[in-house]
Formats: sequence, structure tokens, C-alpha cells
Amino acid sequence: PSMASLAAPYLIIALMMVRNVSGTYTSDQGHILPGYLPGTTVLGQQNYGGISAPGWRFLAGQTDERFFDEAVSNGWITTDTLLNNPAAYSQREQINLRANIEPFPGLRIDLTSDRRYSETISSYLRADSNGNFPDSTRNTRMTGNFTISVISWGTAFEKIPKSGDYVSQTFENFKEYTSIISQRRGDERSAIDPSYDPNVDPVTGEPVDGSYASGYGMTSSEVLVPSFLAAYTKRDPNKIPLETFPSWIHMMPNWRINFEGLTKFESVRKVFNSVSLSHQYRSTYTIGSFNSSLYYDPDASGLSMIRDLSSNFIPQYEINAVVINEQFSPFINIDLGWKNSLTTRLEYRKSRTITLNLASNQVADIRNDEITIGAGYRFDNVAITLKSRGGQRALESDLNLRLDFSMRNNKTLARKLIEDVNQPVAGQRVFTVGATADYVLSDRFMLQIYADHNLNDPFVANTFRTSNTNFGFTLRFTLVQ
Repeated sequence: PSMASLAAPYLIIALMMVRNVSGTYTSDQGHILPGYLPGTTVLGQQNYGGISAPGWRFLAGQTDERFFDEAVSNGWITTDTLLNNPAAYSQREQINLRANIEPFPGLRIDLTSDRRYSETISSYLRADSNGNFPDSTRNTRMTGNFTISVISWGTAFEKIPKSGDYVSQTFENFKEYTSIISQRRGDERSAIDPSYDPNVDPVTGEPVDGSYASGYGMTSSEVLVPSFLAAYTKRDPNKIPLETFPSWIHMMPNWRINFEGLTKFESVRKVFNSVSLSHQYRSTYTIGSFNSSLYYDPDASGLSMIRDLSSNFIPQYEINAVVINEQFSPFINIDLGWKNSLTTRLEYRKSRTITLNLASNQVADIRNDEITIGAGYRFDNVAITLKSRGGQRALESDLNLRLDFSMRNNKTLARKLIEDVNQPVAGQRVFTVGATADYVLSDRFMLQIYADHNLNDPFVANTFRTSNTNFGFTLRFTLVQ
């Protein structure tokens, strides 16, 4: 039989498991145009100087920043030299994909992936004394932000030494990848500009370090950003895209898994009323803000020849920092409802935030781990007697007791690229024990007695161990049922 006939049954089974698939693409635009002269009549249009302003293309949303040039050429902008507000064009694109999978009853898997990009282009359309709009005074600038879902699981459970040099193998890979990305950048530029020599510094005429191509040194943002993404998502540096903003093709799925099917077994139902298991994973790659470089000046081939003080080519975008935020919330959560009114919970959460600061050439590695063990018990129909001036009042309600213990580790390490230093800067281990007792006094009043104790054990030597204890009660009154 052919491969297609063999694969067909498995494809049908996979499609049967998918309960719902959806995707949305959202794009919106906006223009701010100070000094706009025409008025509006029907459908926002006006015949101004024999031309319909602002035009039907504008009404249909089919314009971009070039609309400002059209407004200038058609005389729609005031020539008042006192106008000092920039014209702005903003655009936002968002893609969301979702899928719900149920391989069998009781197991539900929710997959999500998304990509968000927004930009704002501002330009000063200011006339000179002759009523002209010179390009030299426009000072056009672009700002924006970017987020895409990724998978960084491959480096999430890396072991970091508790003392010594705190070396991270992922960070070491990041440093090694910079030379690979640099060579790829050099090869890409050589294919467009035959006069470019990746092995010679044109300023000094001397050979450059053989590990890096000329104009793409270790501190170049065009080298650091792809290297960072490849290292912390555990991808091949020879294949990772070099584009600043990866396209929607590179969106990776995140997921949430819920399993409640164990109670279908008779042996489980004899002990538990309910058994719930859950797991969630979310990871995003974010460029919080970027600006167009004022010194970036591409020629006809699309390349800029201007270099900075480190002899690196000026990139098109100035990026302060890129961030990978990863959360297992939770990594595993087990909720058990016992037959004897006892409830127990075990939960493990893990998260990390990796920030590449391009101004200081260092990586901030923030890691959080938390484990929680909890138990609760319900006493049915507990009777108590309240005394007041009017006499005694007997109450009967359920008493809910809860005890939780948690241990959380927070660590922040600074990894410096140039100095080759791994340094802990903050962190602590937090132990928490908490207990609560809830009792319903009436359909409008609920009484809660609580107590908790926290112990903070610092990770760095320049802080002190602290502990806090809180206890008391709260009385909740409901105005509307």
C-alpha cells in the first residue's frame, strides 16, 4: 500500500480529536493630521480644490503613511509656520490561533499561539516661510512593539550551580552563537554588496577577528538578538531567521491541559469524589519598544554603510531590550476531593524572565519556583451559641478549615557578555504557612479566622533573614443576595 493510504486512518483519528479550531486576524490603522484644512460633507468627504478630500481610499482604510505626502501635494495642510504638532500614522496587527483537542473523554488540551505587532510613524509637516514643506524638517520617526509566542521549554530546567561562578550553559551557547550569526550576516551582506569584505575593517584596513564578520561584532544588536532567541529557545543558530520581527510562520503553540477522567475508574471512585489534574505552559518573545535609528541611511541596494563607534553597522531599529517570559502556571496541579469531605492540593509552579539588555550587553536571568501543599476539611452542621444582650442565639452551619504550606525560590542573576561575569544580584527563599476557618453565621454574614507565618531567607549576603506573622478575623456582610 502507498504511504498516503497508510497515513489516512491516523489523519482521520487526529481530525476527530480536534473539537474546535479558530483563528483571527485583526488589523487597524489610524491617522492624526494636524493642520488639515478641508471640511466634511457627505461620508466625511469634501470637494477641496477640485479634489475629493481626504479621498475614497482613505475612507476605505486603504492608506498608509504615504497619505501625508498626498495631503501635502494636494494643498490640504496649512502653511502656518507656527504649526508644531507631528502627524502620526499608527498600525496594529494581531494574529490569534486556537485549537481544542479531546483525545478521549476527560482529557482536554487547549492550544493557543499569537503574534502582535504595532508601529507608529510620526512626521513634522511644517511649512517654511515660502509655503513649502521641505523633507529636511520632517524628522520622521517610527516607534512600536512586538510579541510572538515561542517554546523555550528546552532550556527551562537548566541546572544552575548554587554557588561559585553560577555558570549557565545556555548563556555560554548564546555567546558561541554570536559568531555564527555574525558570519551569516556577513554572508548575507556579501551577496548584495560585492565590494563588502567581511574580513577587513574598512576604517583601519586591518583584518578583523576571524570569528566575526566586519561590521557585525559581538555587541551588534543584529547579532545579539537572533543569537539570544536561538540559545534560549534551543534552536539551530544556522537556521533561525535573521529578521527583527519573525513572521506568523514562526508562531509556536502554547497550551493548557486538564484531565478529569480518573473518576471513571471504579477503584478511584471508591476513594475520591473528584480528581483533577492540570498543566499550563506559556512562553512569549517580546520587544517592548523599538525606534527607527536616526543614523540609518540605506542606499539603493537597501544597505546602510554608516557604522557606530564599535565599527558595527547602524541597524534599522534601535532596540533597548528583548525579553523571553516563560510560565508554567502550573507545571502540575493535583486537586483531590476525598469521600470523607477532605480536600488536598499539590501544585508546582515555575517561571522565568530572561532579558537581554542591548545597552549594557548583559542578560538578567530571573527564576521563580514555588511548591504548594494544601488540605481542607469540612465539618457539617457545626452548632455554636452566640450570647448577646437579648439572650442566646443558636447557629448551625458548615465549618471549613484550610491549611496551606508553600515554599518559593526567587533568584536574579546578571550575566555580563563582555566582562564574562555571572553575578547574583537578588533573591530569596520564602516559607509560608497559613490556616483559615470559615463559618457562615447567616445568609448575609460570614466569619473567617486566619493566621499565617512567612519566613524569608535571602539568596544574597547583603540582606537579612526576616519573618512575619499575621492573625486575626474578618467579618463579611453581603448587601444583596
